[in-house]
Amino acid sequence: MYFTKQGFTGASLLLKSIAQQGGHKLFGCHGEVLLPVFDKLDENKDISFFLMKHEQAAVHAADGYGRACGKAGFALIGAGPGVTNAVTGIATAFSDSVPMVVIVCQIESEKIGKDSFQEVDVSGLTIPITKHYIRVGNLEKLPGAIEKAKVISEGGRPGPVVIEVPANLLMAGTENISYDLTPTVVEQKKTEKAVSKNAIKYVLQALSESKKPVILVGGGVVISDASALLTEFVEKTKIPVVSTLMGIGSFDSKHSLHLGMLGMHGTFASNKAVHNCDLLLCLGVRFSDRVTGKMSHFSPKSLKIQVDVDPSEINKIVPIDIPVVADINAFLSELNQLINEKEITENCAEWVAEVTNFKRTVPRFDKVNSVLKPQEVLQLVDQYSDVDSIVVTDVGQHQIFTAHNYKFTKPRTFLSSGGLGTMGYGFPAAIGAAVANSAHPIICVTGDGSFQMNLQELSTAAFYKLPIKIIVLNNGYLGMVRQWQELFYDRRYSSVKISSPDFAKLAEAYGVPGFKAKNAEEAQGIIKKAFKHEGPTLLEFDIVEEENVYPMVPPGAGNDEVILSR
Repeated sequence: MYFTKQGFTGASLLLKSIAQQGGHKLFGCHGEVLLPVFDKLDENKDISFFLMKHEQAAVHAADGYGRACGKAGFALIGAGPGVTNAVTGIATAFSDSVPMVVIVCQIESEKIGKDSFQEVDVSGLTIPITKHYIRVGNLEKLPGAIEKAKVISEGGRPGPVVIEVPANLLMAGTENISYDLTPTVVEQKKTEKAVSKNAIKYVLQALSESKKPVILVGGGVVISDASALLTEFVEKTKIPVVSTLMGIGSFDSKHSLHLGMLGMHGTFASNKAVHNCDLLLCLGVRFSDRVTGKMSHFSPKSLKIQVDVDPSEINKIVPIDIPVVADINAFLSELNQLINEKEITENCAEWVAEVTNFKRTVPRFDKVNSVLKPQEVLQLVDQYSDVDSIVVTDVGQHQIFTAHNYKFTKPRTFLSSGGLGTMGYGFPAAIGAAVANSAHPIICVTGDGSFQMNLQELSTAAFYKLPIKIIVLNNGYLGMVRQWQELFYDRRYSSVKISSPDFAKLAEAYGVPGFKAKNAEEAQGIIKKAFKHEGPTLLEFDIVEEENVYPMVPPGAGNDEVILSR
């Protein structure tokens, strides 16, 4: 049964099936159970395998790939600790609706249930954090399972799909079985129902009667590739726009009608506008508590319209007056054709004049002091970066500093862990983004805490010569946790002061050029120098230790109770 004379095994069939479904870039780690796959890897010229140093990083890389190009990223994971290491990456993708196919090569079927070496319950660990789970019981089902996984992961509301393949199938010969590598679905076919005419009618009526409308955009606008239609709608109606963290890039942040990010770290303009509006048109948002603040204070005067492709999101958190289950792209296409733009612009002209004069910038930072500020660093990065650069962040203060100080003008140029808030996400996700868009400059913004969670992937970036500019903001703290301890625990700092290596020297040890800066002049110099370098580079910035992210809505407070400064 094992290894045919021709050498065409289940492992070969797996690789051919992955390539057939567009998985030409495959991320993963090595492992004993994966040996049959690696044995056949060189035979499949349609797949480029990127060997990562940790399974969590491999899944984050597939995640970054998926976010950057909108197609499913593929990851290959081994049994036992490979699966448990991958769980964080799968959950991260699930929280943010990222298309991904994770192939888990399990131990042999006959060993399951016997406490065998590296035995874990793959379905039990992953089903709660996946869009779909498939276990392949025989080789005839393998090509179809890979195809089904890709279609499901990319269709409707995207998400990760896990496929479990037992090792005995990888080693099995294929000469006596019937299988078909011809795909039945090459491209995902849109099966969404037409947008309800009644829903459109109610939305049009509500918009025509509104005097103070606001559009709230989330990650669903990016996912549905609706940014151009959104811009068209805003240009017609002149309705101001606010964004969630995941919605950044779906609307040009430099546009005069963009009020900024909403929520806990949102701008004064966005929070005040949403608090006082009479109509809130919500496109592809899930109303995270970081966006809404205290529910009784969230946009209390508004009629709320929620448009989402996932019906389970409607009325889940915020009571909705006009629910619309539809793809954002299809919804805006209909709306742009039927909207009475003159009536809306006349009705809300005074409101637009008022809210566009609200303070949209974050509180100013002191430029007199020569100590380097994180805001300065990110404004310099924005100044010297290419307009097509893809910026990937970790989670923490630097994530919010980036959202406020880097001017995003295009969708899929801001990648970050929103729902799960996963530290260690940024750098491996940047690797995936670099693989997905080799022609685009990739910038990874991280902190000294987050970077140390997956810095081993420096060797990956160096080996594959990926053009990633790693911006390390080093403040010697777990910055966001320290900020909370300062503001809400009377500065009783506990376990937030951290030590770090010399990141620039560490990068050099991995074969990546490293630079350091302690003031604005040095920062400008190393940014200009590094951005001219073709391969990966690391830039370490010694920033002020106790700089806080503002504005900030205290936990449990409403968005109208924002703290603007220390």
